[in-house]
Amino acid sequence: MMISGNDHEARRLSPLAFWRYGHDYLRAARTLCRQHRIPCADAQVAYHAAAQGIEFALKAFLRARGVAHDELSAGVGHSLATALAWSEARGMAPIPDPWRAAVAEIAPCHQNGQFVYLVAPPGAFPDVDPLVAAGVFVLDAIAPDVATHFVAHLGGEATPTVEMFVRRLRADLTATFEITAPGNDPDRGETPGRRDPGPGASRLYA
Repeated sequence: MMISGNDHEARRLSPLAFWRYGHDYLRAARTLCRQHRIPCADAQVAYHAAAQGIEFALKAFLRARGVAHDELSAGVGHSLATALAWSEARGMAPIPDPWRAAVAEIAPCHQNGQFVYLVAPPGAFPDVDPLVAAGVFVLDAIAPDVATHFVAHLGGEATPTVEMFVRRLRADLTATFEITAPGNDPDRGETPGRRDPGPGASRLYA
């Protein structure tokens, strides 16, 4: 069966597509940071990728809650602060500290026209773990919203149930990240593969 151009566009701008974009950017950010020891003064691609991942994660939730793509472009742009405020106003669970503080620190750098250099101490190396943790927290928390939207608006006969879809999304996360904070779905229990990070833990480790 032929898929129409409108259907392609709907899928490209869907909450699920944004969720996957966010997942891929966060994975790329962490991989860059761990595989390449480049000082902050020389390269900040990992920070840019992490910020982009958080942006897509937040916009995935907003799209799932009915915010049109044009409205996102006009009202949010690339502002992490605005995207976070809009998301929490629509019921998303707050990002826990200190991950929230990391998002607040990078937000002024992630501007509409460009990524602005993040000032760091001389000799410092990028540390994107708190940013990646924030993004993964959002992706985990919004999985039920994303799955519900897809099944209701874009699914077909072969589409799994919402519950199965949520399990698959969270399996994607646990395959690449260790999730250390609960989402906003209190009835789901612990995600398979989830481990207790212990008191004071604030980062994700694979």
